[in-house]
Amino acid sequence: MHGESVELIMFQALILIALNIICFVSAFRISFYDSTLYEGDTCFLADGLTRGTCLRDTSCLYLKTIPQKDWRICSFHQNSSLVCCMDRQPSSLQDVRGHFKHKSDEKCANFPDMPQTKNSILNGTIADIEDFPYLGALALQDLQSSTIAYRCGANLISDRFMLTAAHCLIGKKLIHVRLGVLSLLDNLDDDPPVIIGIEDIIIHPNYTRRPIRNDIALIKLNRTVDEDFLIPACLYTEPSDPLPSVPLAIAGWGGVDSSNDGIMSPILLKAEITTYERDQCNATLVQTQSWKRQVQLYDDQLCALGRNKLNDNETNDTCVGDSGGPLELSLGRRKYIVGLTSTGKICGTRFPSVYTRVSQFIDWIESIVWS
Repeated sequence: MHGESVELIMFQALILIALNIICFVSAFRISFYDSTLYEGDTCFLADGLTRGTCLRDTSCLYLKTIPQKDWRICSFHQNSSLVCCMDRQPSSLQDVRGHFKHKSDEKCANFPDMPQTKNSILNGTIADIEDFPYLGALALQDLQSSTIAYRCGANLISDRFMLTAAHCLIGKKLIHVRLGVLSLLDNLDDDPPVIIGIEDIIIHPNYTRRPIRNDIALIKLNRTVDEDFLIPACLYTEPSDPLPSVPLAIAGWGGVDSSNDGIMSPILLKAEITTYERDQCNATLVQTQSWKRQVQLYDDQLCALGRNKLNDNETNDTCVGDSGGPLELSLGRRKYIVGLTSTGKICGTRFPSVYTRVSQFIDWIESIVWS
């Protein structure tokens, strides 16, 4: 009996050791992480194929849709984990075969990572050089006076094409695009701007001025952009707009006061805003029926406006000269153009600005840029 008891005890001990090994392996699978990855870095999900961004676990809604055993940990930060978070839900980004639905999403996945920036233009703050490495200023010549001035923005979306508002190019001659600098003033002590000429301009065929519709255009540059500090922005392809709770960014060299007198900012300004619910925006438009004959928000438009954090009585807004610039969503090291500054009432009022809704034009853009 004593010998059998010893064998039984040894057998039980072996079972406990085996169970501990299994638990250790399981725990290792759950908490596997790469300590070289930091917040905002690109990562891959547990399948090893799908790209994501390292975010704090409290900021990743994607975690609500998968079991914890499938979490990929990037590293740890104080009391929270940095997890590999899918940028967008696979059902909207991919088709049933697991491929990208849109060519622009495929291209976006291969763009270089954007520089790390602080996520925090009327009532705007001065932008950092890394904030908008895709944004350029358009040098436009008035056909009547022959004067040349920077009057609109444009967004680099590939190595040859920029996206802007169509109304910027109507009745004017586009001379060149200025990229890579914050200031519109020439200063030999600073890094020189990148000046690129124009090969072609493609206005959307259904653009109308009144009411303003399909306010979007493509600019084909006369050379390939090969400067490594000029990084294209991705196109926002989701059919639904970002929720009003999601922070977005606007940027431009446009007017800096509400008088609409055309005084431009010599340096790039940025501000944080959010979308308006479409029904709320439509209700606002109805209340101001005399404004440019627009009494509803069309399918190719969206509304956005932001409150100035320094002054509750003022708002963050785009203004004259900001047209064509971005309404940007930042996801980790990726920046998406959700809208293009298109039109509005008086800068800085509680009347939201109207932006061209880029997701409505994905097929048209892709047919030209990546045909």
